[in-house]
Amino acid sequence: MEEALLLALVWRIQQGDITAFDRLYHLTRMEAAGTLHHLVGNRTEVEDLLQETYLRLLSAVKGFRGESRFRTFLYGVCANVALSHLRWKRRRPEDPMAMPPEVQSLGQDPEHEAARRQAARLVQQALERLKPKKRIVFVYYELCGMSPDEIAEAVGSSANTVRSRLHHARLEFTQAMHRLLDKPRAGALHGST
Repeated sequence: MEEALLLALVWRIQQGDITAFDRLYHLTRMEAAGTLHHLVGNRTEVEDLLQETYLRLLSAVKGFRGESRFRTFLYGVCANVALSHLRWKRRRPEDPMAMPPEVQSLGQDPEHEAARRQAARLVQQALERLKPKKRIVFVYYELCGMSPDEIAEAVGSSANTVRSRLHHARLEFTQAMHRLLDKPRAGALHGST
C-alpha cells in the first residue's frame, strides 16, 4: 500500500470527503482484518471488530497530523479495539459455538491444507496464551513487520517497553508452542501403552 495515497485520502477525509473514507476502507480493510484476527484469535468476531475499528478511525483520523505513517496510526486503532475486546472477553465465559467450521479451500491438496490449518490453529492457541499487550507487540513485530519504534508509537509506549514486551512475548510464545506440540505426543505415548 502506498503511503502517499493513504495520506492523500486522510487529507480528503479531514476536508469532509466521505468517499475518500470509503476508498481508505477498501484499501486497508484486509490488512486490518488480518491484524485483528491475529490479535483476538476468533474469526467470528473480526467483522464486528473491524466495524468498530473503522468507526473509531473515522473519528480519530481528524486528529491525524501525518507525524507517523498511516499504517502505524491504523495499527494503533486496531490495538485499542483489540485490547478493549480482550478485556471484555476475559470477563465473559467463552461460547463453545463461537468458532465456525473450517471451509476447505478449492484447488488445494487436502493433506497440505489440513497441515496448514493445524499449524495456524497451534499458532493462534499459543498467541491466545499471551497477555493482550504482549500479544499485540508480538503480532505487530513478527506478523506485521513493524519496528519497535513504530509499535511504540502505535500503542503509546516507549520503544524500550515494546522491546521488553517483545522479548517476554517471544519466550512465552515459544514455551506455549512447545507445550502444545508436546501435548499430542504425550497423549499418543499414554494411549499406546
